[in-house]
Amino acid sequence: MIKVGMIDITLDNWHSNHYPDYLRDAAKRLNMDIDLCYAWGKKDSKDAWRLTNKAWSEEKGCEFCESCVELVEKSDALMVMCADDCRPHEQLAKLALESGKPVYCDKTFAPDVESAERMFAVASKYNTPVFSCSAQRFCPGLTSFREKRETADFALSQGPGDLINYSVHQFEMLQAAMGTGSVSCQAQLMGEVKHIIYRYEDERMCTFTLAPGLPFHFAAGKAAEGIREISVGQYYEPFMDAVITFFKTKKLPVLPEDTLEIMKMQQMARKAVKQPGEWIGL
Repeated sequence: MIKVGMIDITLDNWHSNHYPDYLRDAAKRLNMDIDLCYAWGKKDSKDAWRLTNKAWSEEKGCEFCESCVELVEKSDALMVMCADDCRPHEQLAKLALESGKPVYCDKTFAPDVESAERMFAVASKYNTPVFSCSAQRFCPGLTSFREKRETADFALSQGPGDLINYSVHQFEMLQAAMGTGSVSCQAQLMGEVKHIIYRYEDERMCTFTLAPGLPFHFAAGKAAEGIREISVGQYYEPFMDAVITFFKTKKLPVLPEDTLEIMKMQQMARKAVKQPGEWIGL
């Protein structure tokens, strides 16, 4: 059996609450002998309605470890969570990245390109296979688009959230369709709406629109065939299938350069909204 260990700050949160079931369902679908066996949380939540890390582990049917060292030693594969705040990821993932064992690091990988580069450098030093992504990257329609075309000439994305963390869902889809090579972006603002245009070194283009309550929408295409809408949904099953397949094969479903591109696009966006109308590079 491949024994998976989950690392988080506080285990009782949306992603960590759902991923054990998603992982076990994926194991059944793919007939793989894999399970979440261990968990460790850095601290218990101060919220009275949240489970303690030990109680959470008992409820999820896995062993609570007293330290991250213990968890990393016992596990065959590792999931570094803390999905709602990527700032602790570099320290939270340190022992996992030094382990040589396959590591999935939940979105957003890092708060900036510099942190992401340091994390990948640690993983490379210890020959640790690691990848990060948003589940939206595995929308079936987007996967089908990528299988038929190497990259898009144009893509547009819209959705809710913020430019610090939640925007990663849009950037994952944009990067999956467009590949790498963005060089600059320009922001246009209207109230709470942030609209950003990205230019690529080969003159391709994509757009990103963010506003509170805005539903996810995505479209992409090639110049010769036009643009097509791509449904944003039904992504958690193929996403978790990819995660546990990676735990078995150690083959990366998302490359470091793809994740670094996403970090770059997100970081440029945060700069651009402070200087609307100007073209901003990293």
